[in-house]
Amino acid sequence: MKIPNKHLIATINYFALVPLVYFIPELVNPFLPVNKLLQVCVDVAIIVPIISYIVMPTAMKYLK
Repeated sequence: MKIPNKHLIATINYFALVPLVYFIPELVNPFLPVNKLLQVCVDVAIIVPIISYIVMPTAMKYLK
């Protein structure tokens, strides 16, 4: 199995993260307490699985 270039993987990560980091906090934070640490933890807990289990496996499948 050929592993894609790490620069290409980083670029895919970047373009996948930008909309997630922009929109997820706006959607989720109104339902959370004002505690900033809790808000960041919940946002990251949503974003990381999306990147790890949806975006990157899909990207790797199409880059093969």
